[in-house]
Amino acid sequence: MKKTEHHVHSLRQLSLFKHLTDEALLQIAQKAKVRQYFPGDTVVWQGHASDSLFLIINGIVVVQSRVSKSEWKTLAHLMPGQTFGEVGILENRPRSASVSAVTEVDLLVLRRDDFIALMHQYPTIAIELAKILSRYLTESNKKLAQGGAKGRMILLFDMFGGLGTTSIGVMLAHVLAQRTGSRTVYTEHPFPQKLLVDLQIEKKTRLVKHKAGYDILLAYDDTGLPDAVHASLMLEKIAGEYDNILITLNEPLDEDEDGRLDQDMELMLDNVRQIIFMVPPDQPQVWAQVEETRQMLRRHLRRDKAHIYTLVNHARPEHLNLSPDLRADFFVPYLPDFPPLNLAHQDAVKIPEALMDIFVTTVDRLERSQSVGLFIPTTVAVDQQADTRPYVERALNFLAERFGGATCKEAQGVWNSEVAGLVGETVYLVYTHTTKQDIDKYLDEVIEFTRALKTELKQEAMALEVNQKMTLI
Repeated sequence: MKKTEHHVHSLRQLSLFKHLTDEALLQIAQKAKVRQYFPGDTVVWQGHASDSLFLIINGIVVVQSRVSKSEWKTLAHLMPGQTFGEVGILENRPRSASVSAVTEVDLLVLRRDDFIALMHQYPTIAIELAKILSRYLTESNKKLAQGGAKGRMILLFDMFGGLGTTSIGVMLAHVLAQRTGSRTVYTEHPFPQKLLVDLQIEKKTRLVKHKAGYDILLAYDDTGLPDAVHASLMLEKIAGEYDNILITLNEPLDEDEDGRLDQDMELMLDNVRQIIFMVPPDQPQVWAQVEETRQMLRRHLRRDKAHIYTLVNHARPEHLNLSPDLRADFFVPYLPDFPPLNLAHQDAVKIPEALMDIFVTTVDRLERSQSVGLFIPTTVAVDQQADTRPYVERALNFLAERFGGATCKEAQGVWNSEVAGLVGETVYLVYTHTTKQDIDKYLDEVIEFTRALKTELKQEAMALEVNQKMTLI
């Protein structure tokens, strides 16, 4: 791929330019300058003029603010496909933070005058920039409105039915409340009132206060407003009242012709930490639909906030002897003692061990909304087969010591070597789920560890994934 074509591809991934034609993207790519920085180089200084917009093509940068003469506060790490400088460039005010290269970094740089001219030429750029600024304002207002509530949300996608999603949802709410000791609510969307029948709750009430410490929302307030409006108001209300919010979605997810989701879904995706797809074990064709929906969601999610998982539930006796699907993140075997729907929310419900293991993992990852992954090849010197399991063990121990735990799984990878051409091989993905604070604290060490592995394995490059964004070291 020619460099200009690669830059057009990079620009196409950005929300700022997503509505532009290839011809317009080519024009922007030709105006932009390519800059390379090495680890430790400062790209922009706090206090200097905001005269350019930066797009990260490859590498990782750190955004820091000086809090004293000798102390810096890390605000964020930015990955390939992300931008910085788009806010300050409008007002040409001094930069509020410094940005430095953590790895080797390739940037596309667009000067302020060129960017302003492009906004006049292509008004959709100005519209998308306004949306970005609006999200910043909304995020600030949301934090103020929530007060002390954390508003952490889990969405269960019941796309195929018959998989015990409501039972799993209320039992997970039970475990969330018990293990976190925090205010927790379970509901369904868009029709929570069907829970009255599903759970055989006789008393017609809007909210059930469960003895296990969580609430079940059975109906939205009857305000006389249109359904979409008062559903949005209710979602905002529970985000301000509860620390943990668990919602089962029981209708398909669709974008309109402009690529937008409905208002309720956009509101949920602003708050969501985890999305769990419920998948049947005996219909391999549904994985294409799951992947299509997953890709749709990723266009609307912030990858540093939310993770998408799949759960295959062997819900019926005929599923007993089916093998686990390796594509799934979670696997529930057929459970003869699976609590029936009307008992799933009872005080003394006995949660099967296989489900409890999944729930404990889910609760643990709720706080650990970010991820780090290392790809360990099964070759040395580019394409010579070798037993690299000792390196996998080192990576597991390294990540576990810093982030509290790590996991490994095999995958198939293909990459283009400058020396050997296309190389296909089995790789080990060693990954961990963690917090933003720990990423900010340890990412420099992770990068140095990756560089050391690259040298020892005699690789041209090593792949590092942070919050589902990959960069090459």
